Parts: sequence; structure tokens; C-alpha cells
Amino acid sequence: MSTPAQIAANRANAQKSTGPRTPEGKAASRFNGLKHGLDAASVVIPGEDPADYEALAADFRREFHPSSALEHHHVETIIRSAWLKRRLQRTEAKLYRALFAEGSDPGELDVAVLCDSPVARLIHKVFAQIASLDRAFSHAVKELRRIQSSAESALDLLLDAPLPVDLTRFHRPPAPSEPQAPAVPACDVDPDLRQ
Repeated sequence: MSTPAQIAANRANAQKSTGPRTPEGKAASRFNGLKHGLDAASVVIPGEDPADYEALAADFRREFHPSSALEHHHVETIIRSAWLKRRLQRTEAKLYRALFAEGSDPGELDVAVLCDSPVARLIHKVFAQIASLDRAFSHAVKELRRIQSSAESALDLLLDAPLPVDLTRFHRPPAPSEPQAPAVPACDVDPDLRQ
């Protein structure tokens, strides 16, 4: 257990260091705990170009034209899956270089990947993550296309349906300048003329 002197010293030291104060310092320290970036809060991590991410996102949004919240959700899943897969493919290439650096023969790469070295285990994790992202991507595309095709079908049904016509809307009353014949009640008609 800490002594009262140690507690007082810890409190005094804590007052001296409150972290970065400038915007530049805060931005630099933002990713201090980042290990691999697979579960990062920010999609773009240091070393990646935000413009590349925006270009990828714009391409998918232009292709799918999301219009509802659910469609936007699926498009964002597609974008994130594609972006993270690119990151993992770069990681995979680095891991293969590390595997060769361990002394693996390029001709026996399949054997090296199947061995139980730390690098080989990381390659297996990367494979699993890429497969998971591919499944998420495919599922999102399938659902998005299903939603959009059902919306188009509903719109086609509405466009092909006959329109209800209210004929009273098209009845034109006579123009005020035209004289109207007075209505003759049936009782005023001469009985001889009724036959």
C-alpha cells in the first residue's frame, strides 16, 4: 500500500503532466496506443492517405446511390470492408517479407505459412480477417441490391397501376353568358302532351 508521502508525490507529479496542449500535439498523440488499426475509431490511420479513402467512398456512393438510412448503412459497410481489406493486404505483404527474413525458402512458401512460427500465425490471422471482410462486403452488396430492386419493383407497380379517375373533376359548368332554359316541373306539363 502507498504511503501518504507517495500519494502526495503522485498527486504533485500528476499536476505537472496533463498531456499535449497544442492541437498539433493532440493530433500526434491521438494514435499513441494504435497497434494494427483494425479496430481503430478512425478509419484512416497514420501512413494512409485520407484522399484515397474519400475517393474509394465516393466511388461506392456513386455506384450505389444510397437513398435511405438502411442503404447508407450497407454502403458504409462496403466502404469500410474494402478499405480495411486494402490495409490487411499491405500487412500481408509485410508478413511475407518477414517470413522470408526468417530464412524461409521462397519455393517452399506454402510450408513456411503452415509452420508454427509467430509470423505464420499472424499470416493466418490476416487471412481470417480478410475472409471476414469479404463476407461482410458480399453480404452488404447482396442486401443493398435486394433493397434497391424491391424499391424499384414497388415503383414500377405504382407507375403501371391504373390511375383512379374522378369524372366530376372534369365536368364543366356552363359559361355564365349562356342562357339556361328554365326547368319545367312535371306537374306543369299539359296531360295531352305527355303521351
